[in-house]
Amino acid sequence: MQNLLTCLIVDDELLAQELIEKFVNRIPYLQCVGKCFTAMDALVMINEKKPDIIFLDINMPEMTGLEFLKSLTNTRPQIIITTAYSYHAIEGYEHDVADFLLKPFPFDRFLKAINKIQQRMIDNKNNAPVATEPKEATVSLEGKDINKEESEEETYLLVKQDKKLVKIYPHEIIFIEGMKDYLKIHTKTKFIVIYMTMTRIEQLLPKSKFLRINRSFIISLAAMKSIEGNMIEMSNDRKLDIGSSYRESLKEYFKSKTLI
Repeated sequence: MQNLLTCLIVDDELLAQELIEKFVNRIPYLQCVGKCFTAMDALVMINEKKPDIIFLDINMPEMTGLEFLKSLTNTRPQIIITTAYSYHAIEGYEHDVADFLLKPFPFDRFLKAINKIQQRMIDNKNNAPVATEPKEATVSLEGKDINKEESEEETYLLVKQDKKLVKIYPHEIIFIEGMKDYLKIHTKTKFIVIYMTMTRIEQLLPKSKFLRINRSFIISLAAMKSIEGNMIEMSNDRKLDIGSSYRESLKEYFKSKTLI
């Protein structure tokens, strides 16, 4: 039996609240404990109800959803942003939100977001480190074609941060998480959100050092700790699922690396 998760809906549109509540009611282990039309009301209700999850709209009166996020402490609930504007995605992920739902979203996408939060909570319970550095502000990525033969100096990616280009070395990356047109690069010390597709980042990364294990994840082989069943455990203790269409090819790949 799954543990009950409580949630708070924060949206200034009644129809949006009703749709989310309808989806919540379809999931037996999810319970809505309150609905708010403003972020100010939500601040009060968080202290009273202590929800596990907040469904948060961005464009609201008095205080925007992003301003609301900045006001929360590190011991905050899991956040799922719900908005009709995709350009909020980068700034939202810089605040380490669990997921981003672009309105109108179907039930299966809603359920996927809840499953992602469940995995996050399992990771947190097992003391897996969770990146919470909101200072990175990336909008694009440029880099060398590092599939080519490397020189003496390790090649690197150049990530555009505001008006600066910041180096990211491949050995710093643990895994890369795809989120539609955005990527979340998890490194040993932080995470960085960029606007780029999984296909493009695959072209930039050295194929001998990185491996795609499903539609949403590319892992660093050096950061892999273990494989059990269809799960790969990474050096930061995150466990990632091997996609069904990738299993046979990965099985052959790892078979060639096995000594016994």
